[in-house]
Amino acid sequence: MKFQLPDLRGLGRPNGKLAPFKWSNGNAVPPQPDSAVRPKMANRTRGMGALVTLCLLGLVVKSTSVMMFPDARLQSKANGQFTDPQEIHGRRGDILTADGQALATSVEVQTLHANPSKLTNESAVALSHALGPMLDLNVAKTIKRLNKRKRQDVQLAKNLVPDQIKRIEDRVDELTEAHPTLKDVLFTRNAYKRFYPGGKAAASLLGVVGHSGTGLAGLERSMERHLAGETYKYVQWRDRKGRHITTDTPEARPGLSIVLTIDRRIQQIAESALDNVMERSEPDSASAVVIDPETGAIIALAQRPTHNPNDTRKLNTQALKNRVITDAFEPGSVFKPFVAAAAIEEGLVSPETPINCENGRYRIGRSTISDDHPEKIISVSEVIKYSSNIGAAKLAFSLGADDTLNYLKGFGFTHRTNIGLRGESAGFMRSASKIKDIELATTSYGHGVTATAMQLANAMATLANDGVRMDPYMVAEIQDSSGVPVRIFEPEPVERVVSKKTADDTLMMMATVTAEGGTGTRAAIEGFNVAGKTGTAWKHVDGAYSSTERIGSFIGAVPAEAPRLAMAIVVDNPTKGSRYGGQTAGPAFSEIGQATLRLMGVAPDPTLMKPEPEVIDTIEALVPTAAPELRWAKRGRLIAPDLSGLSMRDALVTLEGAGLSVRIEGSGRVTQQSPSPGRTLRPGDRMEVILK
Repeated sequence: MKFQLPDLRGLGRPNGKLAPFKWSNGNAVPPQPDSAVRPKMANRTRGMGALVTLCLLGLVVKSTSVMMFPDARLQSKANGQFTDPQEIHGRRGDILTADGQALATSVEVQTLHANPSKLTNESAVALSHALGPMLDLNVAKTIKRLNKRKRQDVQLAKNLVPDQIKRIEDRVDELTEAHPTLKDVLFTRNAYKRFYPGGKAAASLLGVVGHSGTGLAGLERSMERHLAGETYKYVQWRDRKGRHITTDTPEARPGLSIVLTIDRRIQQIAESALDNVMERSEPDSASAVVIDPETGAIIALAQRPTHNPNDTRKLNTQALKNRVITDAFEPGSVFKPFVAAAAIEEGLVSPETPINCENGRYRIGRSTISDDHPEKIISVSEVIKYSSNIGAAKLAFSLGADDTLNYLKGFGFTHRTNIGLRGESAGFMRSASKIKDIELATTSYGHGVTATAMQLANAMATLANDGVRMDPYMVAEIQDSSGVPVRIFEPEPVERVVSKKTADDTLMMMATVTAEGGTGTRAAIEGFNVAGKTGTAWKHVDGAYSSTERIGSFIGAVPAEAPRLAMAIVVDNPTKGSRYGGQTAGPAFSEIGQATLRLMGVAPDPTLMKPEPEVIDTIEALVPTAAPELRWAKRGRLIAPDLSGLSMRDALVTLEGAGLSVRIEGSGRVTQQSPSPGRTLRPGDRMEVILK
């Protein structure tokens, strides 16, 4: 079977011409002659030439302006490719105790940096995995940071010591064999880290320094302008490969050092006593201020709870608060001696003047005040001894509102002490023109009026300084980096509040408080007359008196005849045992006073010492015991303590401050001592201790 192809010739080509497209108008475009096309092409060529010429002209103009006329923005970008701005901070000044021991200092450390522009992806990963475990870095985040190739300085870690840097260098050297690009990637810069050698010692007083090197609290903040070193800015140049070519590194001027009046040993004594208060009474807080009454120098300022400023991760912001100046509270009966001193100074009464205390209940207008220890007629001195509210109110009434409040202000109440710490409260006291009779009565025994622990200590120091109020101060000197003083602070008297006789009479009245039958017997110190006053007040909570919370306090001076120390102890809301100031704050006063007087070499009065115990010649079995306290005999001689069974450390702690020449032989526990326990020793005598 044969197939025959169709004849397709002529299809779609009628008359031998192409068929028009269906979407055309059906008319074919006739060809144009050259005479018509050439002018159009010439115009197009000239247009394109003009456009290119204009672009080239614009480029020439722009390049000329860039080369001939400076542009700050472009100049900054160019400099950024070859410069590396740097900041150098001068070393922060030290904070020193009165004997030159550092409470706060700055130690040199190093920061570790990397230059990501020199890394490859593989070397960045290897470096991150190597440094992560050594510096406690997040490996994934470190890889991401090191992969930013346009950066030439990335800080990886700070506060590194030389041993850490050496280990890092050794590890990187091992990696360099497989990753040669790591050779010059890491570099270090010197920096300073704040360090507190005493740990928790005076922590709230010192405050803390932030990560930026700026003081955030305490003296670190209030003395910032003196302590902070100079900040020096300079530019380090780089070559085209990013290598630093600046050889000279400038030095920034260090900050000034602050020398305090704080005695390191007395500060430790005060803090140890407050630790005992916290354990014994479990209060919310406890504070202590110790002042040299003759000069107004603050020799100890302690509080609990506290913190360790070296560990900022566990920082308790409440512990940064300096409660001795920020917390104003109703002081209670510690106000009574100042009202009594005012009445004596005005000649209205003497210590022996009888006061009718109304058998413990006294009506003032529609209100009634009462005494915890009801009495009928007692002397002014006994008003202080038995802490009579009624007696204090009658003394205030005899003075009148103007004189009572003016004398209290003269003792420093409602005045800020300005000792160099921020946030100080001035306290509160009603004006004489508006005060009511019942308010004047309550003010006389410390209610309806507020004061700080610092104000109480300063007022007590005024009585101890023969009636002259000194301006309390805590900064003794400001020194340059070489230790040369640039400013010295001297004691400054403010005003005489009462006469020396009135001050002496008031101190003798206060000495009855710690004598037998007084409210502050637990503040007594063997061998010394202690002038003191207890105070207990209901605490204000949410604008009203709490039915359960109290503030106990004790102020005092010792020795009463010629005071060397003035103190204020405040215990906020004791929850265990007694809540009265004599029981909570009194023992802390005794502990601080006894240890400090021994440290200062103040001999006790032999007539006030307890009778000497008989010398025991028999040798008892040696057993480990607690460190005994030093006791004193007549004429200021020391009674040799029994060191049997003590460790070397406990033996040395016991004999510290005794003024003896101690020789120790052997190790273990004390088996022999010479002289034997109970013998009397003079300062400078030799004591030999043998341990086995």
